[in-house]
Amino acid sequence: MARVLLLNSALALGVVLGLLGAPLADDARYVVFGAALRGFLSAVFSLKRSVIGLWGGALYYALQLASYYPADGSWHFSVKAGLSIGLVMHFHSAVLVLNMVAAALLAATCAVLAWRVKLPN
Repeated sequence: MARVLLLNSALALGVVLGLLGAPLADDARYVVFGAALRGFLSAVFSLKRSVIGLWGGALYYALQLASYYPADGSWHFSVKAGLSIGLVMHFHSAVLVLNMVAAALLAATCAVLAWRVKLPN
């Protein structure tokens, strides 16, 4: 899981730094950079077999789990850091996007976290 998190967050850092894909808007750049840096540091801690890295990885994926876009153009929430395959749900007042890759990786990270916390070191 740590290697997947490392790759996912490194891709997000590459996007933020302008090495991959189109440049991000200024306000989105800071949010994605913070999420990507959190994921990268969590991956480093996970590679060292620290439980803190798993908690950080779970937070990294939870942040990307859902995006919300209202139809009236008011406040919206979206963090796309790393890989994203979405399940798009259209409602009359908004669009909700569930990131299925983040959901699968969050479930796997939580399973590893539960396994690691249950076992004594």
